[in-house]
Amino acid sequence: MSNQVSRSDIPFPPEGGFPPAGRIANDWRRWGVLEILLGIIFGHILVVISYGLASEIGGYEEFSDFPRWLVALSSLPLQGSMAVAAVLAASYRGGGIVKDFLFKMERKDIFVGLSVGLAAQFLLVPALTWPVLWLFDVDVEEVKRVAEELTDHPSSTIGVIVLLLFVGIFTPIAEELFFRGLLYGALRKGINYSGAKCIWISMVISSLIFSAVHFQWILLPALFGVGMVFALLYEKSGRLAPAIWAHVGFNMVTLLSLLF
Repeated sequence: MSNQVSRSDIPFPPEGGFPPAGRIANDWRRWGVLEILLGIIFGHILVVISYGLASEIGGYEEFSDFPRWLVALSSLPLQGSMAVAAVLAASYRGGGIVKDFLFKMERKDIFVGLSVGLAAQFLLVPALTWPVLWLFDVDVEEVKRVAEELTDHPSSTIGVIVLLLFVGIFTPIAEELFFRGLLYGALRKGINYSGAKCIWISMVISSLIFSAVHFQWILLPALFGVGMVFALLYEKSGRLAPAIWAHVGFNMVTLLSLLF
C-alpha cells in the first residue's frame, strides 16, 4: 500500500491560515511560474488587441479620445486574464481560492483594509515619490499627468460609474488574487528558505514585479512600497480580504480626487 498522502488528505493550516513558509512535503498547491507567466503574457497581448479594436471600431485616433467607459473596458483583458489565471490555477492545480489564497473576509477587514489603503495613498506614496522627483529633477505635474491619463477623457455618468466599478472594485480583486495570491503565494511556497527569510524575500520580489508591470517609472518606489504593505497585510491577517480592501481604498482616493 502506498504511503503517499493525497491532496484531499492534507488538512487546512491552523485556523485556516498560511501553511509554513518555504517548500513543504505533500504540498497540494501545484500552481506556480507557468500560471503567472500565462496571466501576464496573455493579459498584455489581449489588452493591446483590445485597444486596437476599440480604436478601429470607434474611430478614435488617440487614446485621449477614448470615453471613460471605454478606457476601463479596454483594460479589462489584462486584469481579467490575471484573475482567470489565479482562479483556474487554484481550481485545477490546487485546493480552490479559499484554501490556496485565503480568499475570505471578516467584518473588521473592511475598516482595517480601507484605513491602510488611505494611509498608503496619503503618507507612503508622497514619502516615496518626492525623493524620486528631487533626484531626477522631475516636476510634480508629471506625476499628476500620469494619473490624469486614466480620467482625462470624454465623460458621461455611465462612464464615471463604469470607471469606478472597474478601477475601484474589479481591479483590486483581480490584482490581489494575482499578485498577492498567486505570485506571492508561488514565491512563498517555492523559495528554498523557510520562516521569516522566505516571507520577506517573497514580499520583495512580488512587490518589485507588481510595481514594474504598471510601467510608471516615477511611481516605481511608491508602488513597490504599496505592494509590500499589501503583502504584509495579507500575511499578518491570514486573509486576502484586508489587502483587497486596502487596494480598493488606495484606488478610490485617486479616482475620486481626479474625477471630482
